[in-house]
Amino acid sequence: MVRLRHNSIVKLNGPSPKDCAAELLEVVPLIMRSLRAEARSRRTADLSVPQFRALAFVGRNQGAKLSDLANFLGLTAPSASKLIDGLVVAKFVSREVPSGDRRRVSLALSAAGSREYRSVLRQARSYLARKVEHLGRESRGRLLAALNDLRAAFEGGQMPEIANGRGSLKQHRRKRRGRQSRRR
Repeated sequence: MVRLRHNSIVKLNGPSPKDCAAELLEVVPLIMRSLRAEARSRRTADLSVPQFRALAFVGRNQGAKLSDLANFLGLTAPSASKLIDGLVVAKFVSREVPSGDRRRVSLALSAAGSREYRSVLRQARSYLARKVEHLGRESRGRLLAALNDLRAAFEGGQMPEIANGRGSLKQHRRKRRGRQSRRR
């Protein structure tokens, strides 16, 4: 038997889904806090944490809409727009407005933004590699297998930041446009 941090005892038939959920709820925030602290300590550009999160989101989701970013950051669209203004002024992000429709703003990293994002990503990977280097080859293999299982369970072929559990982002936008046109 194994005792987990949340005081549950894993029986001979293995951990239950609830045991796994409890551990995830403890471990994932710990990892994210540690990563955020590391990123803050090594920032090369003068970016706030929300600006860095926005830069990373756009780096992972080129062409994402401003509303996607606002949803990811938990901000209103005007607040997200103001945040992006700072990244545009710093020449890290560009706004693309197709045919003058400001409601359909797409975001993309500039060359400087891409360099900054890649630099921070390299630093984060290096930091995480140092955290798991003490694990043996078999443990690292099990860790990768478990992470792949988690990715499959949570991502489902969608961008994780903007997946809403009801299909792809494109399908979600079509449904939303349909609801808006019915209201008119």
